[in-house]
Amino acid sequence: GAVERRADAAYGVIYIAPAVIAMIWLRRMDAGLSWTLLMFTVTWFADIFAFATGSLLKGPKLWPRYSPNKTWSGFFGGLVAASLGAVGIVALSQALPALPDLHLAWPVAAAIGLLGGLATMAGDLWESMLKRRFGVKDSGDLIPGHGGVLDRVDGLMFAAIVVAGARLLDQWGWLP
Repeated sequence: GAVERRADAAYGVIYIAPAVIAMIWLRRMDAGLSWTLLMFTVTWFADIFAFATGSLLKGPKLWPRYSPNKTWSGFFGGLVAASLGAVGIVALSQALPALPDLHLAWPVAAAIGLLGGLATMAGDLWESMLKRRFGVKDSGDLIPGHGGVLDRVDGLMFAAIVVAGARLLDQWGWLP
């Protein structure tokens, strides 16, 4: 009924708002362009390389009940790629004058990439669980063949929180 729809709408705001706030905050901070690029790279590398590695290597399923197409090989391939992508962005931020330097050691960048990759995959699995819970295949049909908008950004929403958390730790001087 109407109460249930309002509760779902409230959940949607609570679900989406922190990630949007984190992304805006990240972009507005010092070196915001580089941090934002780091966030997108980690998310895209985790997603793209998880799909590519899983498609290529196949293997046992990660969590067949909620996401029958995801494999352990894809999971690890995505994590490695996310870590390497983060290190690549740090290297670019140090090499390109147009990109603000992140001033991160490469092992720290790799760790941020790993955690951001984990968050990306957690967001993807969370979205899959929600879709099963509500009995829908896609969260919308804006882009044919690509599920809904949330299917495109589910991992990004979780990764945004992790990368913003890393940025906050960096701002406080808690990262080596």
